[in-house]
Amino acid sequence: MIGLQQLSLLIGALCVCSIAGQQFNQCDVQQRCVEFNSCPEFKAYVGKPATTWPRSVQDQVRRRICNKQQKTYYVCCSSPMNVGAGNSGRPTGMKLLDMTSCGKHTKDRIAYGKNAKVFEYPWMAVLIGFDGQLACGGTLISESYVLTAAHCKRQSIAKVRLGENDINKKIDCNVYADEEDDCADPPQEIAVAEFIAHNLYSPSKRKNDIALIRLASPAKLSHSVKTVCLPIGSMLRNPEPKDMIISGWGLTENNYISNILQYAKVSTVPLDECNRQLSLLDNTIKLDGSQVCASGKNKVDNCAGDSGGPLQYTSLQSTIVQYGIVSFGLNSCGVASSPGVYTKVSHYIDWIVANLK
Repeated sequence: MIGLQQLSLLIGALCVCSIAGQQFNQCDVQQRCVEFNSCPEFKAYVGKPATTWPRSVQDQVRRRICNKQQKTYYVCCSSPMNVGAGNSGRPTGMKLLDMTSCGKHTKDRIAYGKNAKVFEYPWMAVLIGFDGQLACGGTLISESYVLTAAHCKRQSIAKVRLGENDINKKIDCNVYADEEDDCADPPQEIAVAEFIAHNLYSPSKRKNDIALIRLASPAKLSHSVKTVCLPIGSMLRNPEPKDMIISGWGLTENNYISNILQYAKVSTVPLDECNRQLSLLDNTIKLDGSQVCASGKNKVDNCAGDSGGPLQYTSLQSTIVQYGIVSFGLNSCGVASSPGVYTKVSHYIDWIVANLK
């Protein structure tokens, strides 16, 4: 595998001063920011000293370096993804993701969070079990698909509710003192047609905790029901943002489910530090590059019930992009500030696209 030393030699030889300043290249819409070793375009050069590559390849790599995490470099990779149409002639894969209208909201289980306004996070989904209770969270990524965590299947999800803010109200409204109330359409409840968990999901190792829900009928997009953006192409931010937002209806610090959608700010935590804290509780779990940790101040944390919900950031286009999926925590909700663990969405873009039919 190509390592830090080889790429560092290349970077030094090409005088890529922007890397030293952490100003990385932005990928095009049809590209992904992936580990250098994972990009088929450069497969022939993996393991070979960078200084022996053809100058044209060196120039390509210099222009495509889009990120660096610890000792791993990432490049914009334009290898083909599933972007065509299936046998039915209907759009599949990338064609189902609207990267133009996603992530836009009207306004400029979260312990110690704040109430979200109506229309503020219109991609939020409530996953409801057969008992009628809130089971998990999720996000609408296309009219027919919701992104969530694989472990949520244990809750036997029956339907998905979209366009919700206060689960105890039939109609959600923003109420203003001197103006007319601004009300949303009634929430949409749509049956689950298929729950698609990652085939390598491991409950014991807490790995590949990602799933898609195919809705029985398409959602009707509106001001209160929109899709979130996925970290693809220009939606990526390099370097990756440190401060992000979590949102959900899950258990709060008082150990009850909030009726109103909550949100809170968190900051990412280095994996080595997160692994150190995890090892004190369970030394069998080891996080890797497919996961991310985040923690908040003043006991802000993701709590039971927020599983499957989003960790999100604002892109350079001022749209909201989903960075992670709530996977598990350290059992300290509202008691102590400790990191929550999230599935890293960018690591699974190929898997997501391949399963959009």
